[in-house]
Amino acid sequence: MRSGARLVLAALAAGLLSGCAALPAAGPTAGAFVGNVDENAVQWRDGYLLVPVDSNVLAYQQEEPRPSFRGIASQSLPSDNGIGVGDVVQVTLFEAGVGGLFSSLNSGGQGSSSVRLPEQQVARDGSITIPYAGRIRVAGSTASAVEQRIVGALRDRAIEPQAVVAVAQGNSTAVTVTGDAVTGASVPIPNSGLRLLDLIARVGGPKTPIYETAVSLTRGGRTVQMPFSELVNDPSEDVYVRPGDVVLLTRQPRTYVALGATGKSDQLPLQGYEMSLAEALAQMGGLNPNLANPNGVFLLRREPGAEMVARYEGQAFTRAAPGEDATHLRGEIPVIYRFNLREPSGLLHAQDFRIHDGDMLYVATAPYVPVKQALDAVSGVVTPALTAANTASIISTR
Repeated sequence: MRSGARLVLAALAAGLLSGCAALPAAGPTAGAFVGNVDENAVQWRDGYLLVPVDSNVLAYQQEEPRPSFRGIASQSLPSDNGIGVGDVVQVTLFEAGVGGLFSSLNSGGQGSSSVRLPEQQVARDGSITIPYAGRIRVAGSTASAVEQRIVGALRDRAIEPQAVVAVAQGNSTAVTVTGDAVTGASVPIPNSGLRLLDLIARVGGPKTPIYETAVSLTRGGRTVQMPFSELVNDPSEDVYVRPGDVVLLTRQPRTYVALGATGKSDQLPLQGYEMSLAEALAQMGGLNPNLANPNGVFLLRREPGAEMVARYEGQAFTRAAPGEDATHLRGEIPVIYRFNLREPSGLLHAQDFRIHDGDMLYVATAPYVPVKQALDAVSGVVTPALTAANTASIISTR
């Protein structure tokens, strides 16, 4: 009986070992990516470009395009646009002596030759009312220009009049801050100017983590967006805002995906533009020591097809002979970068290779893993069966 059981179990083991491809797996093996060719060669296969990473690849790598607010704004203090419609204006009038139009007696019997008018909001026609002077146009004019205009209107009525004009509430100079990552508000711009970071600070700052927050500036029909961390790290991007600007703060994490034989399969955040592959591997918990194939670390990304053809013509793409049409690939194509972390140079390359938003990092399983899974499956069946066979043999001999 035991010999028959052993034969059956041996046949079962052979069947399981031959069917390793049907066993659970984290994804394709390194061999599925590379095929039966030189693993160090650049290949165009099955609709994607496979590129083993070396010093030449690192020399070609480019950073993600970095938007800049300097294309629509400036670090120079904006010019004074003057008083605008909707602003609240405070006017104080003075005369050279007591007894004039604006003189009054205080409680001590002392004369006063000045008066502060009630605050006025600039009307839609751009004017305010001054006693004995009528309607004075102020919209589009600076405070000093309005002062001269008021004095000119009162010169024949008051005793050497003087005027002081101040904007109590600059509604026309407001800039709007909104978005799901900030407490929205309309913030007036002071005469000293207001930079972008100061503006965001005045509304309480972002409510989401800095590396997950995007800030956009809209001016004159143009919008530029960048990660908030870049605005903080690059002082040249802290531009002055202008009236009518709209600043939007939203939660837009820049992420990459980690899959395969890793310590953590997940969608993970990028820490700024300068995150390396080595940092990404550390962030996801490194390679799984029981499953990972260090020779099968792959990064999947889409790259401009024309650029890839120009770079690898004569390697992955056939060089066009005179009179023949060259290879043309339109738009972006899938590119898979391969890293060999068994070699010290592979670790150095991982340290210098930059991760982009939307990348996928995949670690293949080691070649022995399917065999180990098959043997574990066989062991799970063989051990109980042999125990039962031994038990049956003992009973039959009694």
